[in-house]
Amino acid sequence: MMQHTSVKPWAALGFLISAGALAAALFFQISKDWFPCPLCIVQRYAYLATLLGFLGLGLSRKGGFVAGLFALLTLTGFIAGAGTAFYHVWVLSNPLQTCGVDPLQNTLNALPWVSLWPDMFTADGLCTEEYPPLLGLSLPMWSGIGFLAQGLVLLLALRSRKSVRGSW
Repeated sequence: MMQHTSVKPWAALGFLISAGALAAALFFQISKDWFPCPLCIVQRYAYLATLLGFLGLGLSRKGGFVAGLFALLTLTGFIAGAGTAFYHVWVLSNPLQTCGVDPLQNTLNALPWVSLWPDMFTADGLCTEEYPPLLGLSLPMWSGIGFLAQGLVLLLALRSRKSVRGSW
């Protein structure tokens, strides 16, 4: 029989990974003028989804319908973010590919909330722009690692929600 443990520590860890990734993205953008491309902005939206999902998962009742919705939001953010991050790594390793000024960039920049926080949501860089690596890894690689860590945290959070009876 599995003992019931609290989901709150796992949800807090997932929340902190999301908040840290978003803070790091803004730090590098503002302090080093590393402008985000459309793929970076999609990853920011995915981190925002996982941040809200982990927050809701930590605050919701055990076994409730709302908890399931927050878990689904977190899972969706994780899948979208990891897929985009690793696609971005592929784009960087194939310099003839680009996402440049394309319909994705125009669509992202036209969203109504972009004007509320332009530093966070405006795509004005190129996906093929190579910034100096951090500890040997590119920013999209670090983002992918962050999403993989969140996937593991989500799995552990969902396992901890199981009670002795096996319901979630």
